Amino acid sequence: MLSHNGLYAYGLVSKKPEHLDILGIDNQNKVYPVSENDMCVMVSKVDIDAFQNRIKNLVSELTSGKDAVQQGAAELLQSHEHIIDTLMQDTTVIPFKFGTILKDEKAASQMLQNQKEDFQSLLAKFTGKVEWGVKVYANKQALAKHLMQKEPEFISLQEKRAKLSRGAAYLFDKKMEVEVKNAVATQLAQITERIFHELERNAFEAKLNNILPQKMTGKKQEMILNAAYLIERGREALFRQQGIQFVEEYGPLELELEFSGPWPPYNFT
Repeated sequence: MLSHNGLYAYGLVSKKPEHLDILGIDNQNKVYPVSENDMCVMVSKVDIDAFQNRIKNLVSELTSGKDAVQQGAAELLQSHEHIIDTLMQDTTVIPFKFGTILKDEKAASQMLQNQKEDFQSLLAKFTGKVEWGVKVYANKQALAKHLMQKEPEFISLQEKRAKLSRGAAYLFDKKMEVEVKNAVATQLAQITERIFHELERNAFEAKLNNILPQKMTGKKQEMILNAAYLIERGREALFRQQGIQFVEEYGPLELELEFSGPWPPYNFT
């Protein structure tokens, strides 16, 4: 059976990386640039049929829950990201989505010609900047306990409860439980909004992502913020330090801030 060769595309760069020696996603062919209009698209040759069949098989088997299948999918994604991260060390990269395949070098050049203005605008926007991810986790139980002990409203309610009969106290507890839950939700929303916008001050751009459930994070605390920030190189230390200050400020929540980066601007392209 004859192979159907094409090009796997990783991303757009403004200049050819120096000393480029990276194996592509198939672990066989090397990554190289196709140039047009002072821009390059970084590609590697790939057997399109073999690659697409591999993806289809992984997708169809993912629901089986087999560790080997999930590991295979993770390895492909990690290979894609590793190549982009390696390119980023030498130049500004506009990453393409996983699985972007072009027919040949002529198609790559044509893409650069057709989208010249858009690509040039993106390269200008992202030059000298990197993406950082911030995930914030909080202990809702710890906050609820703090509110019960420190907030006058709940101290007063607890004093009132002590004077009630057993039956009345039971109903009172149910009502107070709802009020505490609502107070926790309100305060967490305010804190989350403040953290997001305060960190945004040290960023060129910011984006909110979906909150991940505990079964995905593996954390005891619940995620309250999942955000991405576009940061100018040189301001990264200040950005991280500001995040650490929030941990100290909101001690009762037992906040945990998780930074990841620097990354290519995945969330801003």
